[in-house]
Amino acid sequence: METISFYDYREDYYHGFLAGLLKMLDGYILKSNRENGLGRSDLLLLSAPYDGTAFIIELKVADTFAQLDSSAREALEQIKRKQYDAELKLEGFHTFTYYGIAFFKKLCRVLTES
Repeated sequence: METISFYDYREDYYHGFLAGLLKMLDGYILKSNRENGLGRSDLLLLSAPYDGTAFIIELKVADTFAQLDSSAREALEQIKRKQYDAELKLEGFHTFTYYGIAFFKKLCRVLTES
C-alpha cells in the first residue's frame, strides 16, 4: 500500500478507514463511538432489517510488531470488561460476534469471538 502516509498510524485513521468500508455493506447499520455498557465501543455493525445480529469491533494501535497479538487480545478483553453488548441485549440483540483488531503501521491482527 503506497497510499498510507507515515503520519497516518493513529487509531482514528484506522477507525475512519474501517468505518468507510463497513458503511458500504448492505443489510447493516454502522454506529461509531456509541456509548455502550461502561464505555464507548469503536464500531457496531447491526443487522437491518433486524434479525438480532450484532458485531462489536474494538480497535487498538500496537507500538511494535511484536505487540500485535497482545493488542488485539486487549481489544477483545475491553469489549467484555466494559460490557459493550449490555444495552444491545436490552434492545433484543442476541447473536454477537466480537472483533479485536490491532494495527501496526500497514499490518493488522484480527481476533474474533462469538
